[in-house]
Amino acid sequence: MDAEGAVWVALHGAGQVHRYRADGQLDTVVHVGARQTTACALGGDDLRTLYVTTSREGLAPGEDPAAGSLFAVRVGVPGLPVLPFPG
Repeated sequence: MDAEGAVWVALHGAGQVHRYRADGQLDTVVHVGARQTTACALGGDDLRTLYVTTSREGLAPGEDPAAGSLFAVRVGVPGLPVLPFPG
């Protein structure tokens, strides 16, 4: 989630991350340089870097050369700070 209550979702097989506002409306699509996106998280010093992991699983050698890479994209809305585990 980000500071505005939106959720960021990596779409495996689409090479995209979607941002859905709290009301459920899609408002941002980030295109990633590999099809098999696996997860995303907001981080960095100001929590405005969207990190996206990708997979090479099931791909032939040379297919989708950027697959398996970690991508970083600057976004306009910061994420939320991590809450410490109290236990």
